[in-house]
Amino acid sequence: MREITEAVKQEIKEMVFDYYAEECETDKNAITEDTNLQEDLESDSLMFVELIEMTAEKYNMEIKLQSIGKYILKTPMNTMHDVLEMFYKIYQYGDDIVNQ
Repeated sequence: MREITEAVKQEIKEMVFDYYAEECETDKNAITEDTNLQEDLESDSLMFVELIEMTAEKYNMEIKLQSIGKYILKTPMNTMHDVLEMFYKIYQYGDDIVNQ
């Protein structure tokens, strides 16, 4: 398990917000933790997969999409807050996220 500091959380938040702003062609400042992925950003699952791959590369991690999928079945991703919490856990637990 990796330690997640406030600095790492902020770095992940910036990466996630930047990614969704660019991919959804919206102003980053308009995105908040309450922003709904489908209703507000018209996000799709392929964007989510790409962001997982970017995170794995950035933090030199091996992440199985099956593990993420199992986690999402238990914990739906509706808002940016949900996404951030999941990415914090990915950083901390990697594939063991499914047991969190």
